[in-house]
Amino acid sequence: MKSILGRAVAAVAIVAGLTVGAVAPANAATGNETAAAEAVFTTVYNAPNPEAALAKLSKTDRALFDKWVTPVFKVESVTPTKSATTSATAARASCSQYTTRGSFSNQVGAKLGEFWTTGSACRSGSSVTSVSFVDGGGRTSALGWSYTGSSTGKGISRNTGYVYGQYKFKLQLGPVVAQEPSYCARTVHTLGADFGDTRCGLG
Repeated sequence: MKSILGRAVAAVAIVAGLTVGAVAPANAATGNETAAAEAVFTTVYNAPNPEAALAKLSKTDRALFDKWVTPVFKVESVTPTKSATTSATAARASCSQYTTRGSFSNQVGAKLGEFWTTGSACRSGSSVTSVSFVDGGGRTSALGWSYTGSSTGKGISRNTGYVYGQYKFKLQLGPVVAQEPSYCARTVHTLGADFGDTRCGLG
């Protein structure tokens, strides 16, 4: 079945790896616009035939609908914390964890979902010696959206450790999958610092 959202929404599907500024809307939505967009989406979502309901929308309501279902990516990083040293790990000079968090909202500012990756790294002497995927996942907070799974990876390249997750989401209206964006959250561990970004892979 063809997407009920048509070419307009297909053209604006957001994928992983974009910077925050590249996808931010030009103007913040007003409270009235947000409420109106949610009302239009809810009407279509709950209709016995969402495709027919969408086709009947006025031009203004269709624009509001598209704003509600178009995701906007945002990344947030948290402060790294040193892992507790135990007798079993005392030989390792320095171990630390870092969490990179991201979220996505729609074009009128309503939050749709979030995701995160927590990675750890240990260092000895002048080398990053090991990295581990500690935790990661996603959750959604909006009607029609669900978290569908992830793929993860880790490794050391040129004495820098990388731990990443790619998190997949879905917007479904009736039998139709309207959006399937995926987003990356990665932790990066150098000899002297931990930080995060929105890429997958090593290097």
